[in-house]
Amino acid sequence: MIVVRVRSLIWVVILFLTLQGCVGIYSVVELEVLEPATVNFPDHVNQLVFLNRAPISIDIWSEQNQEGMDARQLILLDTMIINNLNRGVLDVLRHSPIERFQKPIWLSDRRPDTTSLKDHVLTKREVANICDTIGGDAIISLEFYSAAIDQYIDYYSDAPDVIQNYYFEASNNVIWNIHLPGRPRPYDTYSTVDTLFFTAIENGEYLPYSSSVDMIRDLFYESGFKYGSYLVPVWNKASRILYRGKEDSLKAAVKHTDEGDWLSAFSIWNHLTVSDDSTLVAKAYHNMAVYFELEDKLDSASMMLDLSLEHDTLAPVRLYREELDVRLLNRKDIIKQVK
Repeated sequence: MIVVRVRSLIWVVILFLTLQGCVGIYSVVELEVLEPATVNFPDHVNQLVFLNRAPISIDIWSEQNQEGMDARQLILLDTMIINNLNRGVLDVLRHSPIERFQKPIWLSDRRPDTTSLKDHVLTKREVANICDTIGGDAIISLEFYSAAIDQYIDYYSDAPDVIQNYYFEASNNVIWNIHLPGRPRPYDTYSTVDTLFFTAIENGEYLPYSSSVDMIRDLFYESGFKYGSYLVPVWNKASRILYRGKEDSLKAAVKHTDEGDWLSAFSIWNHLTVSDDSTLVAKAYHNMAVYFELEDKLDSASMMLDLSLEHDTLAPVRLYREELDVRLLNRKDIIKQVK
């Protein structure tokens, strides 16, 4: 029952490429795997409430960015920042297999203070009142953010007046808390410092680059997306190699996979496991492991890798063993989070 449930959640996209520098030796299978969230919400949490408590103050900007900034500009930038933080989070939630988290409630109750942040977290009573009034099970509060855009210039050593490199650094600091009713302290606290670089001149050549507004927009969207990936399981790309080698049978098998006929390929690999060539047997078992992983039969894939390593400790097989072990360790968390 569990296997069927997990399998229904995994969408595999297969693309066959040839490893650069290894033409004719390997094919690469690219797939998407579901990785667990860092946060494990209690089972009773169904409705998330996002609460914006971040103070609006010119102090959230670096000193050089404050020059010439007025109240109107501050409000416009704050609106853009909050919208893109929320958009990044929401894009992750909407694509998450946890359907109950795909439609959170959005609230705002901005704080007037900019100091003593730790002394002004939501109280137990405040959390209970908000959840009872709104119908939420957990509050995710944006406590604080700061932002800065710096620029850097490098000059040619033999021409001190000529610009070699000119780039911008957009950075921020964002703090989030998770509150659950009945708890006197935050269930989880998350703080991140993110940085994006935008190049205007590289080795003396002018390059197209974003405006400062676009830099801030991109930076905070990425920060929101990053936090969303912390809250719920996300799909991440992974790659596996298939041995095609110099043996005619391996080549024929991979040709079948190129055509989407994995069963015929598996039959060939299975036949090769009785070969007297231990290295060939190891490669066949390795390829069979990839097949089972694509079918989301992780235990069978693990067994094939063990058999492969018993015949030859090939470096790609050892690497695959480590990657699959991570998936096996994550499986329990994923099942719990998406059930």
